[in-house]
Amino acid sequence: MKVKMLEAGSVGFPRHRIRNPIYGGQVYAYHQPLYGYYGVVQAAALTRQTVFSVAQGGNYTPAGGTQVALTEWHTNMIKPNELPNPDRHFVKYIAVKVRENIQVTDAIRFLNDSLIVFFMGSQSLEYWRCHGNRTPAGGGVFGFSSAIVQNGLPESMNQVPFWGPPDEFGIVGAEVIEQGQNFGVTIDPTRVSDNAGNTIYTTAATAAGGVGIDVFIYLDGIRVRGMQ
Repeated sequence: MKVKMLEAGSVGFPRHRIRNPIYGGQVYAYHQPLYGYYGVVQAAALTRQTVFSVAQGGNYTPAGGTQVALTEWHTNMIKPNELPNPDRHFVKYIAVKVRENIQVTDAIRFLNDSLIVFFMGSQSLEYWRCHGNRTPAGGGVFGFSSAIVQNGLPESMNQVPFWGPPDEFGIVGAEVIEQGQNFGVTIDPTRVSDNAGNTIYTTAATAAGGVGIDVFIYLDGIRVRGMQ
């Protein structure tokens, strides 16, 4: 790169600036899921939570637990409930991934009793609603007895697809999250009661394998950002 000499008349009035690396009017599209975390500690009541409402560095309290700061392990959101400018995300699939060390009773209870809703927009309109046990894991909880031993089917075969007409990028079957648009996924296991009363509890640590519940929601698809 050729660097021009700084002239005396440019002192205090620089004309040669470092350019913004974003190419105006051009975008880069790549495969990348959005993911967020839902947690319940052992021997605690399951609660209704909104995934993607806490970004990296934000404080999150798992049900029954203590507050933690979310990292990139928990979520790849850098703003709560919205994408940064000028990003967009074409959601082609939704998946619910339960961590494999869950106690089998807790897995059955959580997946059967949770109502999962994907919403977008200022009025939080629903774009998908289903029970947890009808939502594949995009990798999967799969095993035998009380031991979860495999990671399931390939992600493209084991998640719920969204259907729709082709967009301007030729992407078929996607719900589009626009830049700055409110969105999230609610997990609500509180609509069902069992013999514990009007709420649902995870297995205690003293029971076989009681470790609580760790769940990830994936909105898999095509991420679009400014080209650099």
